[in-house]
Amino acid sequence: MAVVGPFSISIASNAAITPPHTTSYYERSANPAVLYHQGEQAGKDDAQGIVILDFGRPAYLDGIDGTWSFSDAFVSLASIASAVESYVSAYYRYAPSHATLDVAVGTNNSCGTGQPCRGIVCGCPDEPPSFTAWGSEFAVSIEQLGAWVTSVKAQNGFTDDVAIVAADDAEPGFDPGFDNTYKLLTAYATTVGGSSPAMVDYGSADPHFWTERQLFKVAYGLAPDIPMPEIYNSSNATEWAALLRYAKDHHHAALAIYGVLTGGDGTNSPQTAVTEMLDAVANITSQQSIGWSSTIVH
Repeated sequence: MAVVGPFSISIASNAAITPPHTTSYYERSANPAVLYHQGEQAGKDDAQGIVILDFGRPAYLDGIDGTWSFSDAFVSLASIASAVESYVSAYYRYAPSHATLDVAVGTNNSCGTGQPCRGIVCGCPDEPPSFTAWGSEFAVSIEQLGAWVTSVKAQNGFTDDVAIVAADDAEPGFDPGFDNTYKLLTAYATTVGGSSPAMVDYGSADPHFWTERQLFKVAYGLAPDIPMPEIYNSSNATEWAALLRYAKDHHHAALAIYGVLTGGDGTNSPQTAVTEMLDAVANITSQQSIGWSSTIVH
């Protein structure tokens, strides 16, 4: 077994190659009604595994931490929490008994045109003044959501197993200076104080921006970190395999890929993404199964 963060994945097993598949979202708002509909659909579809709800990059407005959504509007972390509660409430109502789902509250390290480089703000005046403080506040929000889920399950006698985790679409090209990404993830890890709630890296391992050591640190190096990379094409799988080779050669660790993310039209099918990822790591870790698969849509 490979054990990273709070999960374990079989490195050599006879498990089916295709894991359960879900739909994830680039959220355009934190509208509870919209998120309720998404959770209802997930429940009716018997979605199991993981869903990522990406609310956009970290932002800060009028003294409040939040994100900049995919409709170019600020949403507070408090609004995001309410929206996620709406998603989970609908999932509990419509999912079959004894379903299992991790709901990943996502952000990313993008700043659009003119990326953030070290301490310089290049086009995002609403960037958090401190990515450390933002990461810590994000962790508190995730922990509070987790406590809410536990309470709602107990109060209502739900049999479904829903967990709240964090997620970051961490892409080297979005933050070539590395500092913002690292400060956020380190603060998150410090605040949760262990491996749970997990921080899912659903980004990329693009070369030529970060060092291998930096790539490793984001994907595996902090206690909550687990990777579910974008495998939109075969080159993505090759890049992640190179990171696993680095981990094996320099850290003497056979590490696992926990899931794969696709992007719909123009990217790999879920089956192809799983196959390409497993093929790429076959002679490095001998991993033969992947636990999560999701397609992220707008």
